[in-house]
Amino acid sequence: MTYEEKKAWLWRYRTAKRFELLKLDDLATLQTDATHTTQRFSPVPGGSGDGQALPRSVERIDEARRAAEAQSAVCDAIRAEIMEVFHQLDDEVDFMILFRRYILLEDWPDIAVNVRISRSQMFHRHSAAIKRLEIKSPD
Repeated sequence: MTYEEKKAWLWRYRTAKRFELLKLDDLATLQTDATHTTQRFSPVPGGSGDGQALPRSVERIDEARRAAEAQSAVCDAIRAEIMEVFHQLDDEVDFMILFRRYILLEDWPDIAVNVRISRSQMFHRHSAAIKRLEIKSPD
């Protein structure tokens, strides 16, 4: 794999995590909507519901929960693959740079502070560590 392909492979976790957060937001919205039990006031009396609002709401919440759990499992699998590759690194600083960037999804300034090295050293070590990684092609 090229350097750019390796970075794209490592960024899969970020993408999966974003989808997981979206699914969790959907679930939270559905749960919040389901707890609104107050009557919505209308100038026209009468009910227009078919009496199935609660079962439909429960069904939507259950579907959203299953989708969030499935996406969480995808995140866990990708994270495990990436961590297995990271264990090839012998240097703890290189490991921490890649771990903080691609698993904890930290920004560069935060990584530099936490690892306690200059930004230029961090960028140099980051690129060298990625070049050393041996990632098996999914083919």
